[in-house]
Amino acid sequence: AEDATGGPHLCTSNAQCSAPTSICEFPSNTCVQCTVAQASACSGARPVCGAGGSCRGCTSHAECLGSNTCLPDGSCANSDDVAYIAPWPDGTDNPACSMATPCTKVANALATGRRYLKLHGTTDEAVTIKDRDVTMLSDPRATLTRTSNGHILIVDGASNVEIYDLAINGASGNGTGIWLPPGGSQSLTLTRGKMAGNNGAGGAITVSGGTLNLYQSMVALNTGGGISLTAASFDLENNIVAQNGGPGTMYGGLLIRQLGGGAHTIEFNTITQNGGGPDVTTGVACELIAQPISFGNNIVYGNSGVQVSGQNCAWTYSDIGPDTVVGTGNMNVDPLFGPDQGNFRITGSSKVINQADPDATLAVDIDGDARPQGGQRDIGADEFIP
Repeated sequence: AEDATGGPHLCTSNAQCSAPTSICEFPSNTCVQCTVAQASACSGARPVCGAGGSCRGCTSHAECLGSNTCLPDGSCANSDDVAYIAPWPDGTDNPACSMATPCTKVANALATGRRYLKLHGTTDEAVTIKDRDVTMLSDPRATLTRTSNGHILIVDGASNVEIYDLAINGASGNGTGIWLPPGGSQSLTLTRGKMAGNNGAGGAITVSGGTLNLYQSMVALNTGGGISLTAASFDLENNIVAQNGGPGTMYGGLLIRQLGGGAHTIEFNTITQNGGGPDVTTGVACELIAQPISFGNNIVYGNSGVQVSGQNCAWTYSDIGPDTVVGTGNMNVDPLFGPDQGNFRITGSSKVINQADPDATLAVDIDGDARPQGGQRDIGADEFIP
């Protein structure tokens, strides 16, 4: 609000302020949306009182005192809508899975019928989600693992599963970290996930139908391979797929076999240092692709064998090498990753900076940094910040 001279309206009480700035802040005596003492003025999708007395969405679970659960839309969950999971001694084998008394098993949390599952610490369990709509949220360093052989997480049937900030590792034997079996219409969206150390024959993620959406995630150091997609739809953006596969595996980073209905998007990913058996395409292999599809703005560089292969899979505005691939805007240059082993972010000397498709619209990179930082977006998962 303004006074008669056009300056800020000075207040001495809340009664002199009106929405959307209905709180009088002292000692400035100006009307704002909230103050630390009156943070409850913020609610809904903007529950946190931020800088300058403005309400904003939550960015961490700790900002939601009533439920310790920040939802993807920036609102704070009601604790009654969340099933809480934590290892002993923080959790016990109980059916309530409440904030006060977390349970130790995802199976118990699923049995509550609640939409949101909140994981803390390391959970050792083989989990199957079938015909359910579930959102799994994670505290920092939360991990789902399995010490016995087999798959860790199976998403089946007509499920619609969203997972945020969870590490999934430890698959062994014939298992995979995440498996979407054939015959279902399931959809899995994994955001800011970490798939590492899955040493089973299935690798990190095996999709045999349905839909995989993978965003801002790390898929690395899985000896069985990175991501296998068969008869599936998929959207892979802002991911690093690195150091997967080995001398005996049939693929390294990414294998696409046939296509399912829906989207087929691979944009702004970094796929590097993956391995495989003799004559294996260790970067991105396309097999039995019956319709032309195109992938753009990716780094596929420095994998142990052939970088990309397959009929009907085209590449644009991508850095592919050391073997050259023809396509609009394609490059064949060392992307010049940083010195930290396993980081795979580009340095300021990289020639992929400002070389992505000028018509691209992706707004952030793997770390949530804004794109573009310069005149154009950078190729790959990371946007260099000057």
